[in-house]
Amino acid sequence: MDFKTFVDILASLAAIVAIISVLVGWYRSTRKPLKIVRVLVHKASEDMTFILVTKNRQPYPVTTKRIDCYKRKIFEVQKKVGGEPEYSERLSSREALFMGKSEFEVPAKANTDLRIKVSGTADIPNRLLFSMDTSHGYHELWCDEISVLEVGRTEVYSVDYKNKYKSKLAAKVMYRWRLVQELTRRCSRRLRRS
Repeated sequence: MDFKTFVDILASLAAIVAIISVLVGWYRSTRKPLKIVRVLVHKASEDMTFILVTKNRQPYPVTTKRIDCYKRKIFEVQKKVGGEPEYSERLSSREALFMGKSEFEVPAKANTDLRIKVSGTADIPNRLLFSMDTSHGYHELWCDEISVLEVGRTEVYSVDYKNKYKSKLAAKVMYRWRLVQELTRRCSRRLRRS
């Protein structure tokens, strides 16, 4: 290998490293500073408490000015008389679980629990949308990890089987298998009856 080839290889590697570092920096700067990692909902008879486990990705503190929680977003297509069709996305107060000013400060590069108490109860979906007005702008954040705890309620039931697994994959595979077995049993019972 001669000197020119060696220099060309080093120059190419330096260019690749420079491009990758610029892309990583761009990706980090375009991400929203806050992320809602998990939501824990304590449901009592007359009120609910939302505990938002919030992560600050940036090296500076972020202050929330307002936090609203919605079940879903509404998508509309409309055409005004004499106009063109228009597409819009909006947040409706009918779909809101809570709305209000909530002043919290999330420290730099830290996780914080934000507690919001709400009067009244509602059904909590599997996915929640949070509209946050912060010191660093307006953000819409989705959270898929929702845990609902009903305080003061007891449910009594019998169990046909209960198995514990060490991995999520094994549990999901067994869940799907049991689901298929149950559906097969139901279909065979219906066929026998008719």
